Amino acid sequence: MAEDITHDCFLSLIRRPQNFDPARGTLKTYLYSAARNLSLKHFRNTAREASGEEFGEEPSIPVREQPLDRLLDEELSLKVKEAVLTLPTLQREALILFEYEGLALREIAGVMGTDVGVVKARLHRARGRLRSILGPYLNSSREIVTLEQA
Repeated sequence: MAEDITHDCFLSLIRRPQNFDPARGTLKTYLYSAARNLSLKHFRNTAREASGEEFGEEPSIPVREQPLDRLLDEELSLKVKEAVLTLPTLQREALILFEYEGLALREIAGVMGTDVGVVKARLHRARGRLRSILGPYLNSSREIVTLEQA
């Protein structure tokens, strides 16, 4: 599905180059917007919402040398991925574009068809929700470290 959407995205740019207006944003922003719109159209047509798995693998936490550390890193990475997938679609989308894709707030606003203030609010709510979901997990691991050091 992702390959089809990417293909259609570039094909639409080739067929109708006049749709890209450099005054409205960069080519990168245009392509993200086109891909987003095609994805939403696909999900509407199939009557389901994106689960987030279509976004691919998120970058994992840097792997350390010790096997136990690697296991803990993998577990934390999985917990973060699960927490991100529980976010409402618009919050998850803003978070992924900002944190994983590295887009600026203005670019995200262009992609999502909204203003920067709305993007900031969605990011704030997404981060707050992630803190509440991951807080117990992170606090318990900190307590373990504190107990081991004592």
